[in-house]
Amino acid sequence: MGQQHLFDLGRKPAWRMFLTILAAVSLTGCGTALFGGGNDKTQTDIWKHRDQFVRIEAQDRTAGTVPPNEHPARIDAAELRTMLGSIEVRFQPKGRSILGNLADRIQGDEKPAPMFTNQELETLGDAISAGLAQAGPRQDVTFAIVGVHRGLIGFSHDRAFITGRVFVQGGKLNLIIGSLHEGYEENLDRRMFPFEVGSRQYKAPSSREKAPRAWQPVPVAGLQTPTVDGRVRHDWLILDLNPETWKAAIAVRKEAGEAAKAAFQEASQVREESAQLSAEQERLRSELEAVKQDLERMRQAPAAAPVVAPAPAPTAPRAPAVVPGAEDLEVRLRRLQYLRDRNLLTEEEFRAKRKEILEAL
Repeated sequence: MGQQHLFDLGRKPAWRMFLTILAAVSLTGCGTALFGGGNDKTQTDIWKHRDQFVRIEAQDRTAGTVPPNEHPARIDAAELRTMLGSIEVRFQPKGRSILGNLADRIQGDEKPAPMFTNQELETLGDAISAGLAQAGPRQDVTFAIVGVHRGLIGFSHDRAFITGRVFVQGGKLNLIIGSLHEGYEENLDRRMFPFEVGSRQYKAPSSREKAPRAWQPVPVAGLQTPTVDGRVRHDWLILDLNPETWKAAIAVRKEAGEAAKAAFQEASQVREESAQLSAEQERLRSELEAVKQDLERMRQAPAAAPVVAPAPAPTAPRAPAVVPGAEDLEVRLRRLQYLRDRNLLTEEEFRAKRKEILEAL
């Protein structure tokens, strides 16, 4: 009966006109304004490219009483790029348990990675600056952007997306990250699976969802993470708006990078010298083994019998005695001295063997 009653009403001209207007208002996104929602609940795209966007939208009211933002806010695009470009994050290594305290799990993990790529900063700097300048006190700037980031799988570089919510409160820039360096699926229908842009209220991943990799920002001057409802929000970054703070932070990071580079070069040189030393030690070990083998043969070989030269003819001048193997004896004496100089023979062994060799002359 209810459906038939609506159908009968729809056939009347006045009701037909009302339903047409209602459908048009709903499709154009103005329904909230018509029924008292106001402009704060509408979305305004500042930049859009396929799934990616930077837009102005209403504050998320899921966190209870939310104070108004200090909008509109004038922040230079270059200063925004400097601030956002100074943020580095450290991820939990793959395969490690997600149980326990986040800071304990991440301590000493993978080396820091920039939160944003240079290409992302070029887009976000201009668009977020424009969005903050246009937003009202009850509006935030949200974004979703895709870039090529390091190491989603091993040492590869893969397309990943970042989402977040930006607003100014307390004289500081607030950035709440929704997703960070998550794998981007180009064919996924975002009307069915929209990006989550971050919220003032913490949302734990459900048991049915794949938990994202744990991460936290690398500490740097001018950056804070608040404690909300007894929980440290590593996804909520509060940034100082003083440009000098970030210039100093960049200088410190550059100096640290140069020191790390010098240390790496020094370590490489030490490794190279160590490899050369190992090769030299191996060569000496081979020579020593050969000398030991020669010594063993000398110890086992019988002493050469003395050779007496025949008496010279009476009429001929006396010729010196010819000792076969004299050169070999000289070599043996040199080798014997070599072993003695390197403490491979005791003094008694040296003298006894030398006497044995000389007696053969």
